[in-house]
Amino acid sequence: MRVLWMAVVAALVLCVDMSAQEAEGIEAVMQFLGVDSPEELDAADVERLEDFLERPLRINMVPQSRLAASGLLSPYQSVSLSDYRSRHGNVMSFTELAAVDGFGQETVRKLRPFISLESQGLHTVVMEPLHDLAVKTAYKATWNYGLKYRLRTERLTVSIGTSKPYSISSVWPESYTGSLSYDFRRIRGRVVIGDFNARFGQGLALWNGAFMNSLNSPDAFMKKSSGISETFSFTGSPALTGAASSFHVKQFALTVLAAIPGIKTVSAKPDKVLLKPAANLSWRGRYGQISVTHVMELSGWQTAYVRIPSMRTSSDAAFCFRGVNLFGEAAYDWVYQNIHAVAGTDFRIGEKARMATLLRYFPSKYDGMAAQHGVALSGAFGSQQSRHAATLTVDAVSYVEPKDKSVSRSIQAKILADWKYKVNDHWNFKLRISERLRTWGNHYRTDFRADVSYGYGPWLMNMRINALRCEETGFVSYIEEGRKTSDMSIYLRQGIFFVDDWEDRIYVYERDAPGSFNVPAMYGRGWFANVVASVHVTRSIRLYARASYVGYHFMEQEKRKPGKAELKFQMVFRF
Repeated sequence: MRVLWMAVVAALVLCVDMSAQEAEGIEAVMQFLGVDSPEELDAADVERLEDFLERPLRINMVPQSRLAASGLLSPYQSVSLSDYRSRHGNVMSFTELAAVDGFGQETVRKLRPFISLESQGLHTVVMEPLHDLAVKTAYKATWNYGLKYRLRTERLTVSIGTSKPYSISSVWPESYTGSLSYDFRRIRGRVVIGDFNARFGQGLALWNGAFMNSLNSPDAFMKKSSGISETFSFTGSPALTGAASSFHVKQFALTVLAAIPGIKTVSAKPDKVLLKPAANLSWRGRYGQISVTHVMELSGWQTAYVRIPSMRTSSDAAFCFRGVNLFGEAAYDWVYQNIHAVAGTDFRIGEKARMATLLRYFPSKYDGMAAQHGVALSGAFGSQQSRHAATLTVDAVSYVEPKDKSVSRSIQAKILADWKYKVNDHWNFKLRISERLRTWGNHYRTDFRADVSYGYGPWLMNMRINALRCEETGFVSYIEEGRKTSDMSIYLRQGIFFVDDWEDRIYVYERDAPGSFNVPAMYGRGWFANVVASVHVTRSIRLYARASYVGYHFMEQEKRKPGKAELKFQMVFRF
């Protein structure tokens, strides 16, 4: 009966859709990554994209190497844009950018919050130094703090960061991070030393950070590789530490790197220090790219007893023909002697519909994931009046090894139906239903969520009802009021939760200062409240403050947990 009900709802959702409106903040991040819920975002991706929201990428003023390293553009988009700039000069409008090969109106709409068309004259590439400094501190039974600073010029970027978490009692910070990158002028290339990101192809050979993202919409199926890029965070996690360089000759690019995983914890775990060399050779054209990546790990490299716990070679390709994206990657594992592969496509069906497919073949464990074979399908549909938007996604996986002794085969399917309706310029409604079906354990996990938002000028209000059925039934509901102007913003949220079993826990995204991604799991019975505020003290200085409390007053006395309170401050300098 439950599956039939889900099928009926999905069929209704497929009948409606809309073109999403220009967004800001976390909504812009979600739209860019193709995720319908902030609870499913990766913290590192949010931190990276929030940085571009505060400091948009100046696409008219940075070299091609920095365009590609941003991760905002696909490899062939960065090549196409650089070629267009060399022939026609600066891009003067977003309409002009949409006409550049590989872009289009929909792509530009999602890119717009993260990029800037700022320039200092036709064909002129001059970029004054930019400084970013953020200092934060918070108290929750004990103190934590963090600091990060970045200097960025046209060619040079230097950043440092440090932080102390709640978990240590020492006053000294626990983590340190820093990087230096330089983009060469006469030879097209860049060098990065310190902490850096390395992301190639679809991630089968080398992709630091979250490898598997939530497949919520067609936009999430194809990864946008960035090659090597510097980091800017309080902790440097999950960056690689070492040195990397990339050089371009005509349409070819060669990247080599040497990372040392575990070097930051050498005093605590000297046996975990590895040497990780890698190389990538790619060809990039205006309509696609092909590359080969080789990466290996060496343990005991400081001694004569060298072992190779991991070594992979992959080949990937991505092309766009008349709006149809074709992408894939195959990687050979030299240690386990097998091949892992992903392949997919996304394309438009008419003006207001888009489809995507993705196949996964992992015959053995892969970066912490169980061996599996999977297929995912997704469709996004829109109405002509742009009042309705809908997405339907199905992701099915068959695991090579059974998850439970009671079943011969372990199969899982996730079904997500999402519908948005714009009532008018002030009211918006969103309905999200997801179902997880399994052949083992809890066979069903149904998540129902309804959101209503209201906006009038600087004022806004958001309401949510979230019910989840797995072991038992969990429930979360909240209401949020806020006011946002160019100089200040303040948001107040109050809610209740009734979740008696850990399997029914519900994650709720909460607003925070830039660089902090907060998604607590609601478990137990109680209430929560938080207030988040920011204010521009001057043009260059912005202050953030957050106060939150979680109380468990609805639980029985003998089971009641102590409440949790937190107070946080952050100051950001941008000049």
